[in-house]
Amino acid sequence: MERKSKEIQAKKEQSLTRTTVSPFAWLDDMDRWFDNFRRSFEDRFWGGPLAQWTDSDLRVREPLVDLIDKGSEFVVRAELPGVSKEDVDLTVTADAIEIHAETNRSRKESEKNYQYRERTYQALHRLLSFPEEVKADLASATLKDGVLEVRVPKKEPTPEPKPVKVPVE
Repeated sequence: MERKSKEIQAKKEQSLTRTTVSPFAWLDDMDRWFDNFRRSFEDRFWGGPLAQWTDSDLRVREPLVDLIDKGSEFVVRAELPGVSKEDVDLTVTADAIEIHAETNRSRKESEKNYQYRERTYQALHRLLSFPEEVKADLASATLKDGVLEVRVPKKEPTPEPKPVKVPVE
């Protein structure tokens, strides 16, 4: 009888050790919460390929943009793949730049036993603030190979920032 009670006690201890929660288990829960938050945030604002939903339920993508300080001017580079210069609406103010592009294309091919139709729509919108005041009336822009480059002179030029070499210990 004593042997059976020892076996039962050992089984209870074994089952308790399997179900005992680690003091760090709450970290797993936090990881799961943050992953869910990140996923819902990305889905809401970028919808996968950097898209967000507007009130009209059409996807508006935020293009990837670089804002470069060249000392006497700011250079803004925006990726606008598949957009022609006629489709770009660019507005520069003294403190911001707004890039808007919209393409709506359709293609149709018909042959004897074959018919092909395709419609594409793409909308891009981005609003950036400049860190310093600029001369909006002297801005210039070019679009080449899907990259829009806008050069905007500063109102008061500053020396171009130089990189500093930092030793790693």
